[in-house]
Amino acid sequence: MKRALEILRQRRTLLILLGIIIIAAVWAFALTRPTDGSAAQVEQLQSTRARQGDLVLLASGTGTLIVGDEISLGFGVDGTVSELLVQAGDEVQAGDVLATQAERDDLAMAVEEKRLALFDAQQARDALVADADLVAAQAQLELANALNELETAQYNWTVQQQGNRASSSTLEQAEAELELAQGRYDQAEQSYNRDPENSLAQLNYANAKKAYESALATWNWYNGSPDAVDQALLDAKLALAKANVAIAQRAYDSVKDGPSQEDLSRAEIELAKSQKQLDLAEQDLADSILTAPTAGIILSVSAGVGDKVSGAFINMANLDVQTLEIFLDESDMAMIEQGYEADVIFDALPDLTFHGQVTHVDPSLYSTNNLTAIRALVELDATDNPDLTQLMIGMRAAVDVIAGRATQAVLVPVEALRELSPGKYAVFVLEGDVPKLRLVEVGLQDLTYAEITSGLDAGEIVTTGIVETQ
Repeated sequence: MKRALEILRQRRTLLILLGIIIIAAVWAFALTRPTDGSAAQVEQLQSTRARQGDLVLLASGTGTLIVGDEISLGFGVDGTVSELLVQAGDEVQAGDVLATQAERDDLAMAVEEKRLALFDAQQARDALVADADLVAAQAQLELANALNELETAQYNWTVQQQGNRASSSTLEQAEAELELAQGRYDQAEQSYNRDPENSLAQLNYANAKKAYESALATWNWYNGSPDAVDQALLDAKLALAKANVAIAQRAYDSVKDGPSQEDLSRAEIELAKSQKQLDLAEQDLADSILTAPTAGIILSVSAGVGDKVSGAFINMANLDVQTLEIFLDESDMAMIEQGYEADVIFDALPDLTFHGQVTHVDPSLYSTNNLTAIRALVELDATDNPDLTQLMIGMRAAVDVIAGRATQAVLVPVEALRELSPGKYAVFVLEGDVPKLRLVEVGLQDLTYAEITSGLDAGEIVTTGIVETQ
């Protein structure tokens, strides 16, 4: 594929060169062949010198000065107008007070509340770092207490299980005491049975029975196990102690090396949120006194003193930005783009030329009364113009949009150009009264002249065919 494209390019170049040679040969033959009227033939050949000058491409139209930068103004929050100092048509300067809001005291109180909240958030953020050692020590103490409670719960659970309630010596002692109590009980019972009416025998029998039952209960407890209710209670206390240890361990781990990143991030977020709320409250307070952001003229006021307002209620035009709405013929579509320069002459100020720049071009044609045109906006340059204060909204003007400008360029009449192929040009240069074809590069062109950017110098003579030029 690359080889084929290269061959095609080579062939195209050869064809262009061949065309140049043929055109040069034909012109040379036509201009130099001897005939009976050769003198007349040469006289018919017209020529001119390439000159140095300026070339400007422009599209002309009309325009009207409009309100290009309209500003809508209102209080920061809904409120009541307590003072109104302007009306439609008033001219104002930047910083002039236009209106005042009645709720300024409430807004000032809101600022103080937000400032206090910001102070608290800052204190909390600083305390995370300043109190880090104390927080870690408290967490460590809580972990130690939780471990101690777990140890107690574990011990209580263990010693209540069957086989763990007493040591072997304790069991032997309990068994011996049970046997001794059994013997005393048997003797007391026999004495009581022999003489049931004997008060001493009755008392001894009751005491011996009580001692026996106590020794039996002790021995049974040492050898027994918890019932279902007691076991469930022991299990629950042990599980709760373990959970408390886990919680205390996590809490200690999170603070033992200082504040956790999560806590720091949360504190920073709260601090930033408090700062933003304070900024908004301060802005609302500042906006309760409505001032002109720039010099301008009041266009409309939609509220009066005592009226409750929501949003903008004063509209003004910025006089620092002068904008023209312009219209060009649709045939000039290729002659206007955003960023192009423009020269403006107002009908009321014919001796002054104002300069500006195209800031907007409508993407579609403007249509009115069965006529179509290109609509665009031109912003006048405030630094490179006569006094803009002379201008008034609605003034009409003639506008030239500068599509291109060449300064001190080499210029030839367009009749001197020979287009060899699209975008490829040549001219015939007279060298010793003999026209010779020369390739040139062409820049700007209008209906009369073409800019030569390379291939020709000012002062050289070029032919224009049989067309006479000046």
